[in-house]
Amino acid sequence: MIAMLLGVAALIVGIGQKTFWAPPETVTASMPQFSDEAPLTVIEPTINDAHLAPVELVIKGEGEFTASLARSAEVQAWVDDAAHVTLEGIDRANASLQADYTDGKKEVPNPAGDDIFFDSQKADGTMTYRWTAPDDGQWSLLLAADGKKPAPVDISITYDNDDAMPWALPLIIIGALLLVLGAALLAVRGNTKKTPAKSPAQFSVALAAVLALGTGAVSLPMSPTESSMESEPATSDEAKASETAKESEQKSEQATESESSKDAASTDAESLAYPVVTEEQLTRLLKDVQKQIGAADDKHDSDRLGWRAAGAFKSIRDTRYKILKDKIKGAEKLIPVETSVVRSAAVPNASEVKFPRRITVVTAKDQDANTLPTALTLQQDNARANYKVVFAAKMLPNSTFPGIAVGDPSVKQLEADAEGLKTTPKDAAKALAKVMGDEKAKEKDQFEKSALIEQLHAKQKDEDKNRDEAKIERKTSVNEKDTSVISTPDGGALVTARINEKVTFSRGEDADVLDVVNDLTKALLGSSTSNKAVEVSYATPVMFYIPAADSDQKISLIAGEVTLLGAKQADD
Repeated sequence: MIAMLLGVAALIVGIGQKTFWAPPETVTASMPQFSDEAPLTVIEPTINDAHLAPVELVIKGEGEFTASLARSAEVQAWVDDAAHVTLEGIDRANASLQADYTDGKKEVPNPAGDDIFFDSQKADGTMTYRWTAPDDGQWSLLLAADGKKPAPVDISITYDNDDAMPWALPLIIIGALLLVLGAALLAVRGNTKKTPAKSPAQFSVALAAVLALGTGAVSLPMSPTESSMESEPATSDEAKASETAKESEQKSEQATESESSKDAASTDAESLAYPVVTEEQLTRLLKDVQKQIGAADDKHDSDRLGWRAAGAFKSIRDTRYKILKDKIKGAEKLIPVETSVVRSAAVPNASEVKFPRRITVVTAKDQDANTLPTALTLQQDNARANYKVVFAAKMLPNSTFPGIAVGDPSVKQLEADAEGLKTTPKDAAKALAKVMGDEKAKEKDQFEKSALIEQLHAKQKDEDKNRDEAKIERKTSVNEKDTSVISTPDGGALVTARINEKVTFSRGEDADVLDVVNDLTKALLGSSTSNKAVEVSYATPVMFYIPAADSDQKISLIAGEVTLLGAKQADD
């Protein structure tokens, strides 16, 4: 009877720990309260505890807000000197969230939809966010209302409760076995007339066996291995030999660990580099580039153009908009920027957040092999800025662009004086400017034959042939601030640059007036003749490829187009 009573008690306690005495299945941790408000809340990847993953956050705010995901370093670059609350982790002992307040500027731009973010999600009042990193590395979440109102700080995380009752299962097993034992003992007592009674010592042994069986079902000791069994003591020589072998083995292991550490450090350094935009980000921003620039082109609207254009591209487009608005005869329509299909993308990998950032892509309106693609270079000036087109030109006939996948670790952003190439990008651009302005330039041997260069030289020959008594002076130069360089997997580099050309037609004091032949030049000048010298200015955005220093290739032009910007009478 005692065994059965003990068994029932053990069962009740064991089952109770699994049911009515069991702790809650989940625990909810909440944010601390802050007296100051901030326009931003940063949720660090450290909240994604490996024991709790995947973490699910419930975020509550007043009205609409956004949650924007980006790499942690980029989120910090975007936050910069703004006031913000940082959610850093979970205090599991006290079921609370660990957060800090950082003072700073109380107003920032609205981060929603910025190019630097992989994704932005909107919510009104409440958002349930399941934490998942889209790629390797550290990712953070940035919460904001509109940059002026306080960002949400009412955040909670619910996770499985680890407060287990370790004796629940053993008690249930022991209780069941005690009930079996008790039933067996009752059966034995009922049969005492036929069988001699067992001694108390026998019952004690049986009870101990049952208890041992019950606890053994929970945790069994490991069987002894051969190495743990007793053996003959080693002799002095054997002991020394064994000790020497152990020392040698330890040194070998330490050397191996050291090499492994070096390899791991090298691997870690490489793994820290990441493409400055993912394929998803690139697709999204290129779609918006086509939309915004297309709308600006339709209305010849420089203000709208500024949303996705900068540098040489915007400068040339602004000038052409004015010409087109004035409906000047002979002005050609602008070539649209088509980004529906990405043929290739040179997206640099970086291990730190540095600006400006530049990417180069080749796009087309469709998959047709006969469609002439467009080469684009886009630049991001800072973490809060969007990518803007700084170069765009149709690829030249028979030119090639290396096939590069987003994420190729060999693609880096370089400086204009980068070495390891046939020549530095800066010097290559200057040499190209000389060749474009003079067919006899000594630098021409550095370049492959190009349809663009041949076209320019043909135009110059026509001007020289029809100059009559006019003197012609040509000056070419490079806008160095517009030069962009990105390395290619084969050790070469892609360079985009703007080359300016100014052609001055002048006559002697007693010479006849200048006759203007080109219709667009006439319209810009406002006359078909001039008694003064005439200056005509052109801009030629170009993209070219510089081979690696040990290559036997020459520099080759990939894309470029000559744009007439203006014509005027020269000052006296």
